[in-house]
Amino acid sequence: MHFLNPMLRNHPMESPFMQTWLNRLADKYTPDLFSNSGASRAPRRNDMYVDIYDARHGSVIYSEFSESVKTAEAIAVHNGCIVALGHFNQVYQAAKHTDSMVRIQQLQPTESIIPSCVQAHCYLIESALCRHYADLGFYGLNGAATRASQDYRDDYVLNALAYLDGSLAKGDCLFCFGLDPYLLNWGRPLEHLTVAALDGLGLSRPVCIVSSDFSSAYVNSKLIERVTNSALGKSPSIKSFVDSLCTHGFVTAEGMSILPWAFSDKELIWQLSELDTALNLIIEQGKKQGVCHFEAAIQSQFVALLFNSLVDTVSDLCTFSTYPTHQCHIDELARLDHCEVIKSAQLHRLSGRTSVGLSVGRLATSGFKWVNDYHYDELLVPAKSILKHGCNLCLQSNFPSEPLAPLRLAEIASEREIELMPAQYSCEQRALDPSERITLVQALNAVTHGAAAHINMKEFNHINSIANFMIISCDPLCSEARLIDAKLKTLP
Repeated sequence: MHFLNPMLRNHPMESPFMQTWLNRLADKYTPDLFSNSGASRAPRRNDMYVDIYDARHGSVIYSEFSESVKTAEAIAVHNGCIVALGHFNQVYQAAKHTDSMVRIQQLQPTESIIPSCVQAHCYLIESALCRHYADLGFYGLNGAATRASQDYRDDYVLNALAYLDGSLAKGDCLFCFGLDPYLLNWGRPLEHLTVAALDGLGLSRPVCIVSSDFSSAYVNSKLIERVTNSALGKSPSIKSFVDSLCTHGFVTAEGMSILPWAFSDKELIWQLSELDTALNLIIEQGKKQGVCHFEAAIQSQFVALLFNSLVDTVSDLCTFSTYPTHQCHIDELARLDHCEVIKSAQLHRLSGRTSVGLSVGRLATSGFKWVNDYHYDELLVPAKSILKHGCNLCLQSNFPSEPLAPLRLAEIASEREIELMPAQYSCEQRALDPSERITLVQALNAVTHGAAAHINMKEFNHINSIANFMIISCDPLCSEARLIDAKLKTLP
């Protein structure tokens, strides 16, 4: 399935900015930079109990969201692995045949158990680097909110810069990412963020604000000075970089690869030494949103080295796997990742052997921009059409541009509502191509078993395998509660 492979190379984490940043870090890397490099993940304890989660009294256990939803009365878990799943008596008898004592965990009537979520093809190392700094996107400075802010305007960015300036050491670069230039000012020029405007703020440090797709950036004169004084300062490309800034007031195209030279050697070493802490925060954030497994995209040998060095130092909260981004398929399943727009002709070339990873989150934030642009014979995240062609569907997040919230993606795919658009539009106008809606069951499958199939994760929630289940504070199929507001708790 090579015809869609160029979409993979357009991912923000594969941008010239990120590639240059990684190259600069590679020059400073030494194995002893990680503060927890000698630590290892604690082995799973040998619990003396078998926990049976009982759903016979007003609650429900969903073992799989398939065409015929599979449910169970009880599930037995020992040392984090599934002992039995099914009718209560059968589960109880299976638990009694173990060497451990049986302990009954009665689910509350408002609770249910559902499979945990799989985060496919995420750029963990690159995201951890970005998480050193503030997120100027729609989901707060730490990017942890699940609802997009409706007050996303110029003054929000300017107030954030003033707040962040006071938290940095003298001389450090004030670097931010995640800005959406279009939605910040609804397509109009960002006059408040030109070089002259940022200089007018009086910040005594270099400022660099990178867009969510890493294709443009807004800087001040102090950052330009930092770059010209770096080892790259004598390069002929610096003159064209400065000339472009004088013309446009912001950085685009090849200029993005010059910006990481604003980081000092001290800052680069700090970024590396704190990478394990940032990665732990990402894993913990994902776990709170029901993520049980991360598949890390590996785009270079250096990223692979960092991942292998760090994965054993993070909290023992989930499992990991890797996927080289140059691959276009694995085993018998042709695989596409981070697709947003598919042409009708391309759609008809899909088959039952194809697994499609849809980046559905941008439908909710950038759908209004997409509608107002001209798109001949193109479909934005055509989830229903993909399923109609017999393909496996996986819903993917463009983290760190979007939060790690798989249940939010399921709601977006089933509702197709645009969260960010002018207030005068009606509810009907906020639904983007309702014909491509999928059912909530299909959407939940796409973030659980469908995502596991996408990454070829064998024995996902099979008997005697890891119990990738979580307790949710509502019944996702029968209650009116919003999934993004539900409280989640993983099975111990």
